[in-house]
Amino acid sequence: MEKSILGETKKKFVCIEDNQQIAVSMIEQTALHLDILSRDFELEVYEACCDAIEDLALRSRHSRIRILVDNTKMASQRGHLIFQLGKRLGSLMQFRSVAEEVPLAETFMIADRIGIMHRSSPNTLAATVNFKDGQRAKELSKLFDELWENATPEPEARYMVL
Repeated sequence: MEKSILGETKKKFVCIEDNQQIAVSMIEQTALHLDILSRDFELEVYEACCDAIEDLALRSRHSRIRILVDNTKMASQRGHLIFQLGKRLGSLMQFRSVAEEVPLAETFMIADRIGIMHRSSPNTLAATVNFKDGQRAKELSKLFDELWENATPEPEARYMVL
């Protein structure tokens, strides 16, 4: 597979087997903004992304990483490294829990408001990916922002200094 370039490669494709590789590639190319809506920060998709997310967080003081998780308890019980990273990086990453009354019908990642990795069902690994789809990214960003506003900050991902 040829390398896709965030903001340049306008080609929609479906990935099933190489979700982690595609997610890492997109995050590594992200300059400032990353929004992730996930059921439980699925290991099948995000397990290998911690280094790329950390690099993004530390790249610029203007970086913004927002992670919205439906089942934070499951993700933290599995000891997902992303929560440990969030605790270490503090305010550079924000975590929230989806409001309980909101059923999660889809999951997605939006990179720099242009690249998307979208799963139409949280129960499948098949994801539609496009490294340059501003229109779809705008639609998903609007949904993400609405969910974010109604979500609650996630105490599992916060580091407290006493």
